[in-house]
Amino acid sequence: MAVRSTHVATLLAALLSFVAVPAIAQMRITEYMYSGGNGEFVEFTNVGATPVDMSGWSFDDSSEVAGSQDLSAYGVVQPGESVILADAGVTAAAFRSAWSLCDAVKVIGGNTNNLGRDDEINLYDASHALVDRLTYGDDTALGGPRTNGASAWPNAAGLGANLVADWTLSTVGDGEGSVASTGGDIGSPGRSTRASVPFVACPVGIMRISEYMYGGANGEFVEFTNIGNGPVDMAGWSFDDSSEVAGSQDLSAYGVVQPGESVVFTEAAAATFRGAWGLCDAAKVIGGNTNNLGRDDEINLYDASHALVDRLAYGDDTALGGPRANGASAWPNAAGLGANLITDWTLSTPGDAEGSLASTGGDVGSPGRSTRTTVAFDSCASAQLPTIAIDPGATSPYLDLADGGGAVGAVVDDPTGPAATAGIGFTFALPGGGDPANLSITVASSNPAVVDASGLLLDGSGATRHLRIVPHGVGYATVTIGATDAQDRTGTYAIAYAASAPAATPAATRFHTGASDASATIALDDDTMLVADDETNVLRVYHRAHSGLPFGGYDPSAQLALGDPENPELDLEGAFRLGARSYWTGSFSNSKNFHVRPNRHRVFAIDLAGAGVATTFAYAGRYDWLLEDLVAWDAADGHGLGANALGFAASSAEGVDSKTPAGFNIEGLALAPDGSTAYLAFRAPLLPTTQRREALLVPVRDFDALVTGAAPGSHAQGSAVFGTPILFDLGGRGIRSIDRNAAGQYLIIAGPPGDATGIAPADFRLYAWTGQPQDAPFDLGLDMTALDIAGGSFESIAGVPEQLGAGSVLQLLFDNGDSVFYADGVLAKDLAEPRWKKAASLRVRVDVVFPAAALAVTGGTPQATPVGTPFADPLALRVVDAYGHPVAGVTVVFVAPSDGASAVLSSTSALTDADGRASVDATADAVQGDYAVDAHVAGVAGSVSFALHNGIDETDVIFRDGFDAAP
Repeated sequence: MAVRSTHVATLLAALLSFVAVPAIAQMRITEYMYSGGNGEFVEFTNVGATPVDMSGWSFDDSSEVAGSQDLSAYGVVQPGESVILADAGVTAAAFRSAWSLCDAVKVIGGNTNNLGRDDEINLYDASHALVDRLTYGDDTALGGPRTNGASAWPNAAGLGANLVADWTLSTVGDGEGSVASTGGDIGSPGRSTRASVPFVACPVGIMRISEYMYGGANGEFVEFTNIGNGPVDMAGWSFDDSSEVAGSQDLSAYGVVQPGESVVFTEAAAATFRGAWGLCDAAKVIGGNTNNLGRDDEINLYDASHALVDRLAYGDDTALGGPRANGASAWPNAAGLGANLITDWTLSTPGDAEGSLASTGGDVGSPGRSTRTTVAFDSCASAQLPTIAIDPGATSPYLDLADGGGAVGAVVDDPTGPAATAGIGFTFALPGGGDPANLSITVASSNPAVVDASGLLLDGSGATRHLRIVPHGVGYATVTIGATDAQDRTGTYAIAYAASAPAATPAATRFHTGASDASATIALDDDTMLVADDETNVLRVYHRAHSGLPFGGYDPSAQLALGDPENPELDLEGAFRLGARSYWTGSFSNSKNFHVRPNRHRVFAIDLAGAGVATTFAYAGRYDWLLEDLVAWDAADGHGLGANALGFAASSAEGVDSKTPAGFNIEGLALAPDGSTAYLAFRAPLLPTTQRREALLVPVRDFDALVTGAAPGSHAQGSAVFGTPILFDLGGRGIRSIDRNAAGQYLIIAGPPGDATGIAPADFRLYAWTGQPQDAPFDLGLDMTALDIAGGSFESIAGVPEQLGAGSVLQLLFDNGDSVFYADGVLAKDLAEPRWKKAASLRVRVDVVFPAAALAVTGGTPQATPVGTPFADPLALRVVDAYGHPVAGVTVVFVAPSDGASAVLSSTSALTDADGRASVDATADAVQGDYAVDAHVAGVAGSVSFALHNGIDETDVIFRDGFDAAP
């Protein structure tokens, strides 16, 4: 609310009338700032020990109206979790970016009840009861900090007490760990020390070198420790020494390394090393290192992408200095961790701060544990627990669950939801042996509002169980499977579970998980499709009829000479297939901040081998200069419309918003009717530049030769040859996708250059087209706005049927990157867990009837009859479309001469039947002679004629042979 005059007496009265909140209420106001460079905000924190469902909760300022600003999007707030309300001018994504918050921090942007210098913060629950209030005003008798450019936070006494005098102005590095935002504001939104339970919104695993010994009686070793608060999957990670070759020594066998867990790499055999150092069997040790360390060497740790994660260069006999780790290991102090400063490392001694001890061979060290961790982990204690593992054979192939835990994204009422239908298989075991049948197996959900006991369907016995998870509500839950032995020791397996709302037509809708920004697709066969995602460069293989994760995919990035590593995405938007080769295009658009992104300026080809889920991929070529060629062609009037008539140079320039009618954005790619030209379909610009209404297609000649002719590189700039531009009136819309079938029929999804509102012309429409420049696309009358799923964007059609007609079934694919699936205010593209991301597809039945294009006579010409008598055969014809297919329900007009020899027709018009056929009967009038009856259809160029002769009598008609030969 804006700053306004408020009597101190009124404020004091409000303060005195404030009733203490019962102890069961756990949400508290923990930080606020009424003005700042990155916007005002209020932080609420769950300071209790149990989750709080904020559905129906609300905020207001000093107006004190419960329900004024809805907070339901926070969903369930976990103990210790802080959530944020940002002001009207700030989106959730912008706020996170300004304060360097991860995507999982819950932020609601767009608060219109703005705070003033002298105001109130009121938090109400779903029953509209007041939960917490803070009344403040640094320029009034209330006092307190002035939170303009810096936030304030409460001490313990001020929490929930409505005493602004107990609030402190934030400073960088204060007790709340306050930092500066990108706009120079000071605060700590998203976390609070007032919480009684630790909470980490986005757990992050961090692997570091934490101990090493280059020579010893029991073998040299290196210890790596996860010092973060999230697990690290070390599949594909590797080690090397000073050779610095990523991939040299594989570390994949470590699997998932838990927070606080230390793992060891040694030249000795793993079992021998554990025995020498008294480590239990659960301590992860990889033996057999052949890249042995020397006195003057390096330790290099690489991740699965071969990026360097940590390095330690050492040499006690060189200028580097440091301890001599021969017979005793060395370990880092806090400053030396991950810093590659050997001088910050200390030689181990028995009983030191690391708890070092002697091995059986007399070496000194502490392999398998490190005090540098922030999370306690005891591998040996966990080794005594019953184990729970995934049974792949009994688990849906559309899920990805590893031993140790996993995540599942689901949809209420999804008939093919993998966890709800095929389910998850588990196997159980007791350490050291024993009968798993003696274990007590349980399953529980942390949030019954999402999955309750009735939705946890567990069956099986002995060492195996099978679980189906059937959700009934929207939000998040942790589904935990427990196995308890006779000593009351329990092993657990946790599934981070998220469920979204049911589709309007579940039987026709599928949700393809693992990515949310589906942008282009080609059908691999009737069952599978290859889908591009405009947020990554990975092409993923999905089953078309099943919800769930992809079977695999292909990332062409390494072959495309991408020159902007800070902005790696291709922004893939269009594709088509020709035999065993597929072609793909980036959008060529600027970024959302209007910067040129060169990596998006790519067209490339991928060869396909095999079929369905077994399809393999091979890079076939690329072209790097299409944008430059388009701009040069337009500037040089290569199209004959006038220099720069298309405005490509201006539309593609730095600083231009690509999602406007004057922008530059390619979103469709299709093969032209000639089989060698490709159509580039533009979302923007709309043309002409003076009116901005018509959509644009640009033909690119000899497309395959352009893209693959210089493989593995690219042809030189200027190699592209363009055809005459094609302009369509799609009602002020651009082209969002164009797809062609085997018959050469085209479907075009038309949509706005910017965001869709559902109101024309900012809505989606489906058009059919012959592919011929002289023919206009025609609207199929499909209400696409009514078909929208979760605020998605129509992006492509998965495999257009080989022949379009009445009742054709189309599978529409959505970009759901901006959808909020879990009632938490988080966009799908920003979800921290990839398996919760999803893009929908919807099967719809559409009548696709191409217009009449030609007429052909099928009977009734030539013929003769005596005057005044009927002709023996009806005048018959057939109406077909551009593909030779019959067109039903078309009115054919028959015209006989108005004087002289003529015929009386049974009707002057006739409707074509299902086979495109129409006919009329004719009777000769009283005038003898030759003549023609013409037939035509509106909108079809030309007509057909029936040659007729009215004879004097039967004798005259007998000369028909001569009549037949007449022109």
